[in-house]
Amino acid sequence: MRKERESAAKVPPIQEEGGEAADHVGALYNLGRLTRGRGISESKADWERHDAMQLGLQDEAAFAQLLEAIQRCIPGLDLKGLSRVLMGLGDTHEDLPFGHAKTPSAHLRRVFGLVDAACDGLLAKWEEATDDRDLGFPLFALSRLGIYKQEVFDTASGLLAAKLGSDQPLPKEALRQWLLACNSVSHSLVEHQGAIAAYRPAEAWAKEEPSRLHQLAGALVSLPHPDPLLAEVVREVVRRPVKELHASKAVALYGLQAVRLLGEAGQLGAARLPPAVARELDRALERKSRAMRRSSRLEAAVGQALAEGGFQPRPGVVVRPGLSADFACTRRSASGGRGGRGEGGDFFVEVDGPSHFCVQPFWRLRGRTVLKQRLFAAQGQALISVPYWVAAPPGAYARRDECATKPRLEVNQQELEGLIAEQLEQFHRSREV
Repeated sequence: MRKERESAAKVPPIQEEGGEAADHVGALYNLGRLTRGRGISESKADWERHDAMQLGLQDEAAFAQLLEAIQRCIPGLDLKGLSRVLMGLGDTHEDLPFGHAKTPSAHLRRVFGLVDAACDGLLAKWEEATDDRDLGFPLFALSRLGIYKQEVFDTASGLLAAKLGSDQPLPKEALRQWLLACNSVSHSLVEHQGAIAAYRPAEAWAKEEPSRLHQLAGALVSLPHPDPLLAEVVREVVRRPVKELHASKAVALYGLQAVRLLGEAGQLGAARLPPAVARELDRALERKSRAMRRSSRLEAAVGQALAEGGFQPRPGVVVRPGLSADFACTRRSASGGRGGRGEGGDFFVEVDGPSHFCVQPFWRLRGRTVLKQRLFAAQGQALISVPYWVAAPPGAYARRDECATKPRLEVNQQELEGLIAEQLEQFHRSREV
C-alpha cells in the first residue's frame, strides 16, 4: 500500500464512551498498523485451527467497545476518517477471509455493521473527493476483508477512471491498488478498460519497483483488452535484467506467469514474454515454490471421496511453474477407457476453502480462484472447483465462542460426482463456443 498520509504513531489507549471521534479512529488505525501481519495466515493454519485475528483482538471486550464507539462516531467523520476506519478493520482482521466460518457471530455482526456505516458515509461524500487515496484505500481495505459491495466499487471505480486522463493522472501505485482491489473480489472493470488501457503515467515505467511492475502486469489480465498499457508494462519487464525476476516476490511472479500463459494462449493481444524471459520466470517460480506443501483435513476428505468414486486422484500436481492443483483425476468411461466428452477423461480438482470465497456475500468467488480456472482453461484443461461446504457446511463449524470441536468432514458421494459432471459439461461447452 502507498505510504499513508500520516505515519503510525504510538497506539493511544482504547477509550470508552465519551472520547473524541478522532481518538477512536486513530486507536483502531494505529492498532492495525502494529498488529498487521501477526495473525495466522491460511498457509500456516490447519483446517481445524481458528484464525488468530491479530493476537485474539476479537476476544477482547475493550476491542468490541472500541468498534462500537467508532460506530457511533461514523456520521461525523470526513472522507479521511472513513477511509482510516476501513483500513484499520482491514489490518486488524487480515485473516477474516480464512477464519470467517469460525468467527463469533456477534463479532461478525459488529464488523459488518461498521463496514456498512462507513460505506454509506463514503457514498454520501465521495463526489467531493479530490484525493485518489480517499477512493482507492477504502476499496483496498474492503478487498482485504473479503467484503464486496457493488455500489461502492462501481462508484469509486467511476471516479478513479475519470482521473486517469486528467491533467494530473492517477499515480501508478493508485492504479495498481485499484486494479488489485477489484480483482480480489471479482469486480469487473470492463466499462473502464478503454481508459485504463490508454493510461500514461506521469513518471516513466523505468522508475517502478520490480515486484510492483510484475504485479501490475498480472492485475491487467482481468481486462479483455488490456493493450496498449499491458504491452508497455511487458516491454519494460523484458527490458530489465532477468535477475529482477529472482528478486521479485512470489505473489508478483504469479501475476507475471498469468500474463505469460494467457499470452501464449492468444488471449492477451500483443503482450508476450520472449522465450528466454519465460524460461527465467519458470526458474524463479520453481525456486520460490519449493516450500513443503501441507494438505488440510478438508483436502484429505475430498481426496478420499474422489478415490471411492473411482477418479484415481493424484495429490499436489504442478501443471506449470506457479500453476498447481490439489488433485489430478481420471474419469473412466463405461468401457474402461478414458473416453471423450461425457464419458471419461483427465481433469484437475481444486478444493476451495473459505478464503476462496468472499466473506460477504459468502458464495462469491474471489478473483484468484476465477483466474486459476481461466489459466487452466487456457492450457486446455478442466479445473473442477469443490467448495468447502460440500464436505462441511458453514453450520458444521464450531464458532470460537462455542465448544471447540473439529467440524465433521463428510463428502456426499452423489453430490460430488454430480458437481464434477456438471462442471466438466460446462467446460466442454465453453470449448465449443
